[in-house]
Formats: sequence, structure tokens, C-alpha cells
Amino acid sequence: MLAWDQRARLDEALEEGLRIVSFTWGELEPYVERVHDAGGLVLHTVGSAEEAKRAVAAGVDVVVAQGWEAGGHVWGQIATLPLVPAVVDAVAPIPVLAAGGIGDARGVAAVLALGAQAAWVGTRFLLAEETPLHEEYRRRLIAAVETDAEWYPDLYDGGWPNAPHRALRNSTAEAWEAADRPAPGSRPGEGQAIAARASGEPIVRYASAAPLTGTTGDVAALSLWAGQSVALAKRTTSAAEIVAELVSRI
Repeated sequence: MLAWDQRARLDEALEEGLRIVSFTWGELEPYVERVHDAGGLVLHTVGSAEEAKRAVAAGVDVVVAQGWEAGGHVWGQIATLPLVPAVVDAVAPIPVLAAGGIGDARGVAAVLALGAQAAWVGTRFLLAEETPLHEEYRRRLIAAVETDAEWYPDLYDGGWPNAPHRALRNSTAEAWEAADRPAPGSRPGEGQAIAARASGEPIVRYASAAPLTGTTGDVAALSLWAGQSVALAKRTTSAAEIVAELVSRI
């Protein structure tokens, strides 16, 4: 995330041995050279072919073409199917990873056919046994269909303003919609502590904070990130099993 200057944070990570760095949401120039000087590789997530060209000009090693079907924070508004080949053509021979709406082996095979070198999968791994997710969040993911993962321009903006995102519709979203979608500062229950992290730190309504193991309170009212591929995530298995299924059609 590059919504603000993170030079010190990046330097600390590189000093600890990090050598693969993935960026999104901001200017790259202050950071790419730092990673390369440390012998690392830079990935950058884009939402358009033009942005991909700028990323390559800034020196990135790998481009991640993220369609707007993706869960969590979503940079662009172009779907994965048209975006990936456009980015591949725009930056060849730079490697391109495809992201957004990929939840099974069929999706992986599809983006490889579009010219991507690999698939970036997020929502499916929320149900990995190794993911420290709150059980209520896990239950809602399993029960969800593709239309339950809605795109919001600035709903869960606490801690990350002006950053569009996709999450499961819940009581917080319903109350906001019933109030005619007011702007930040005048939303129902804004500033109200509705849950707490395992550490006891309070989480306020509209915070950018997914419920993890140990979260207490009104867990279902928090930001339940999910992409449109959530309909394909129907059971909890190990990460190894998920990977094996994803590559089964290659």
C-alpha cells in the first residue's frame, strides 16, 4: 500500500530479509530502487493497461492485472477478462499475473489462456485451514453467492480512506444504504465501537478491519472482504489442497 510515504517501513522489511515486494495504490518511484538495491523483485497491482505501462516504466519486475471482481481493496473498474490480455499486450515481455474473480482451476486455466503467467487467488484462501479467520466470517463466506460480494467506493474507510473495495453485504452496509448512502462523517453509527481485536483494541464501525481469530463483539458487522469468486469457496481445506485443485487443469 502506498497511500502515504512508507520508506522506513520498507527499509525495515528489507533489512529483515524480504526480497519479494508487492505494491499497489500509489507512486512507485520512491520505492522500486530501494527494493532492487537490496536484490529484490517488485510486483505492482494495476487496474488498466495504461497504469501497467507506467509501472513498467518505473522499473517493476512483475505486473499484477487486478480485475474489479477482486475482494478487498480494488484499484480499477475493469473486469478481469478484458483487463488481462490488454495488460499482457501493453507490457510484454514483462510477466503478468492475473487477479480478480479467480476461484478454481477453471479460472486459472482461463487467465493462462489470456496470456497471464500465473493467477493471484485471494478469496479462496480465506477458507484455508491455516487462515486465522473468525468462524462467523468463515461461515458467511461459505454461505455467500457471487452477488453477495458488493463493491463500495468508501464504506469501510477507517484506516484507509478513499480506497474502493469489495466485501460481503452485512448489517453495516444495510444501515448505510437505508440512510441513502451518506458520506463519511454522517453515516449511521459512525465512530461506535462494535467489536474488539484479540488484544482488546476496539474496532469502530466502518473500520477497515476484517474479523480474525479472537475478535469479539458484532463480528458480522465488520468489513467482510470477499471477491465475486466467493461462490466457489464452499469448504475449508488446507492451503496445499487448495493449490492442488487450482492447478489441476493446467
